[in-house]
Amino acid sequence: MERILFEGSSPEEFIAKLCLKFNEIISNIVDNRIQEPEKLLTREETAKFLKVSLPTLNNWTKAGVLTPRYLGRRVYYKKSEIINNLKND
Repeated sequence: MERILFEGSSPEEFIAKLCLKFNEIISNIVDNRIQEPEKLLTREETAKFLKVSLPTLNNWTKAGVLTPRYLGRRVYYKKSEIINNLKND
């Protein structure tokens, strides 16, 4: 294991610099996640993700469990909403 020596700074200065670097890394991660586009799933992908049949998916949509998004005549579901619905149940 390699050792790193820090000379010329107090432990408090070292901790402050380390905290700044951690905050920088965390904000970069958060910024990258915010920039990711929303993942839309087709009916088939949603049913496979939830491990249910298409008729069950249709029933859940009619019951208001899932909120569909329409692009033309195609139906999509937001993956983040599906995950949130799973967490809330």
